[in-house]
Amino acid sequence: MILAISGSLRRASINSAVLRAAVTAAAREGIVVTIDDLVRKLPHFDPDLEEAPYEAVLRFREACEAASGVLLSVPEYAFGIPGAFKNGLDWTVGSGSLYGKPVTVLDVSAPGRGQNLRAALGPVLTAIGADVEYRALPGAARTRDANGEFTDPETIEELGAIVAELAGRSPAQLPLRAR
Repeated sequence: MILAISGSLRRASINSAVLRAAVTAAAREGIVVTIDDLVRKLPHFDPDLEEAPYEAVLRFREACEAASGVLLSVPEYAFGIPGAFKNGLDWTVGSGSLYGKPVTVLDVSAPGRGQNLRAALGPVLTAIGADVEYRALPGAARTRDANGEFTDPETIEELGAIVAELAGRSPAQLPLRAR
């Protein structure tokens, strides 16, 4: 099972829409993709709660650990990572939930936008030990229908290939991590 997480809390987000399209594309490939919206329910990261985290934190960590791979679509916000999404990543540090996990980050930014996201997100994903690949979908924003959903067969086919590739990646063989 692939876990899909949007880095945007906006209801009409292009990042969330591309993940919904990835669910459809993956089903055609026989791959299960589950969208997780727990990021919006997580409390502020507090290292004092690492030993006894909130239920939402436990569910989020368990979803990350159970996934064979993680598909992310994250907007750039103020030249960096949206705060709520970064908060979610912070909650995975102590548990190692994403350590060695294959992660694909989709870039659906309009041309000339989002250049700073990779520079901001890369070190965070490195710090948590994720095995990351970045995949751009140039022009994807232009393929949404009147409801903001991706329906273009070419985009859906490309998403299917990306998800199939992610599903086929093995967890990284990283050195054991002290917890």
